[in-house]
Amino acid sequence: MNVLYNDKGVYGSERYKDPIEGLIQVPCGKVDPGETSYQVTCREMREETGLHTAPVYLITDKSFNCDLYTTDVEERIPQWMEPSKNRSWTFYT
Repeated sequence: MNVLYNDKGVYGSERYKDPIEGLIQVPCGKVDPGETSYQVTCREMREETGLHTAPVYLITDKSFNCDLYTTDVEERIPQWMEPSKNRSWTFYT
């Protein structure tokens, strides 16, 4: 899971498909065999936002079995790459 932010707020995208329909998501995905959590975070960022980034590890959430990363996107704007799954990226302050 990767939280996209800059000094003004964070980006999120509303899902319109199950299982999390109506909820706000950040870029995330399942780890493929042989892949590290860092690698999947970078891959999902490219697939879901079109951004090439260097996420920073924050913490492991053991209750959800996932690593959390953050990425300062500065003035870059995530692209809407998956219109079949979610709405465009929205900036939340």
